Amino acid sequence: MSKRLLIFLFVVFAAGCVLGSHDAPLEDIDKAGALFFRRLNAADYETIYKDTAKKFKENQTKEKIIESLNELTAKGQVKDYQRLKMTFEGEGKDMRAVPVYSTLFDQGSGEIILYFVDESGEWKLIGFAFKQRG
Repeated sequence: MSKRLLIFLFVVFAAGCVLGSHDAPLEDIDKAGALFFRRLNAADYETIYKDTAKKFKENQTKEKIIESLNELTAKGQVKDYQRLKMTFEGEGKDMRAVPVYSTLFDQGSGEIILYFVDESGEWKLIGFAFKQRG
């Protein structure tokens, strides 16, 4: 095999690695959750919105997302959170990671469910829900 052919094959392989689809690492799901809670406590709704999945922005208005985030922080700061469980819904490109966090706020507690999708190798928020505890 000639040296030029070998270099060409290496360049093509390297380009394929860079340009090919990368799956978001599963261990990054909790990192994305922690980032959500930090930004929520800082009332950094703009950044939360900016970093959400494209589909989330297509399905919900910015105002609605920010209004929902405001409702969460009406309970005060998140004092503690721990992941209770995580499930996966769908398959392939449509797979969603769904971690459920037990949360303690200044004024109450409940469960925050985050929905993430793999968008270009990064877990992006596509939805969230809160369930108040008695």
